[in-house]
Amino acid sequence: MNAAEVTRAEQLQPVLISQLKRVIKNKELAHAYLLVGPSGSGKETVARWLALRLFCLYPVDGEPDGTCPECQRILSENHPDIVLAQAEGRQIKVDTIRRLKSEFTKSAMEGNKKLFIIKDAEKMTTSAANSLLKFIEEPGPGIYILMLTTNKSAILPTIQSRTQVLEMAPLNRQELLSALQKQGVTEKKARIAIGLTDSVTTVVDWCQDGWFDQAVAGILQWYHQVSQGKMMAFVGVQTDLVKLGAHNRDHQLVLLDLAALIWRDTLLAANGIKDQERFHFVEELTAIKSVGQHYPMTALLTVSQLTLATRHYLEQNISFQNIFEELTIRIVQTLTD
Repeated sequence: MNAAEVTRAEQLQPVLISQLKRVIKNKELAHAYLLVGPSGSGKETVARWLALRLFCLYPVDGEPDGTCPECQRILSENHPDIVLAQAEGRQIKVDTIRRLKSEFTKSAMEGNKKLFIIKDAEKMTTSAANSLLKFIEEPGPGIYILMLTTNKSAILPTIQSRTQVLEMAPLNRQELLSALQKQGVTEKKARIAIGLTDSVTTVVDWCQDGWFDQAVAGILQWYHQVSQGKMMAFVGVQTDLVKLGAHNRDHQLVLLDLAALIWRDTLLAANGIKDQERFHFVEELTAIKSVGQHYPMTALLTVSQLTLATRHYLEQNISFQNIFEELTIRIVQTLTD
């Protein structure tokens, strides 16, 4: 990550960042915020901006400068007074919150502020969320808590009522495409990638060793076979997709999300959507439209729902290979019945 990332929050969420600047200027910053938005809406980017702004030594016009020692340590993810909590496996358990709470009781190592960021807060168990309540109510001076979630309804009402809820605005798609292309990501890959994440850094990392190219190619081959009702797609899972996801949970999630994304494009095509800006697999649009026109809408909806459910199964620690093999069988059955 580099200093150029500092400006991305304002590009992605200009209204929200303007609001936070005003609140900070007026010294009205709340001690606990719940950032709500779908995957790719900029939650982590906004959280990082707020961390930079809180700790920056020399802010300019309400923006962190991105170059001071504090900003540099945040950008390198090496700041001692910023504590991150996230799921271990598929849940954030009470032990994780207890470790977080123990950090609450310690003084800031270098200044008078501490920031706690809880990713995927919807994954907190009820006992973990209840354990956090008291500390949200009485965090102490200089302590700030950011909780990030894709699903506000999965957060306990008692948690929501004790935080300021910030809803993410829809992303500016063109800004994100432009940022990726400036980093050397081709338009084809960028259009697909923005359906998966809003992180420029993450996409650049995917593309560095050619893995993302292979992942897209593997999913396209699988899609072309399974959309024709060919069980050869099952063999492709074993020979190609399992190797691409080899024991790397993040890669496995990307492959599952790519499968869901191309069937989303298929649904759009089946609904007669003609605006290419709404599609991600633009270069495959002719084949995708052919699939969308070939099957009844009920079958395509079923297939789309099957792909969207795969993330849930991976979070339940079902093996990636079993998930994709079962998905393939059920799609072929749905399309050939």
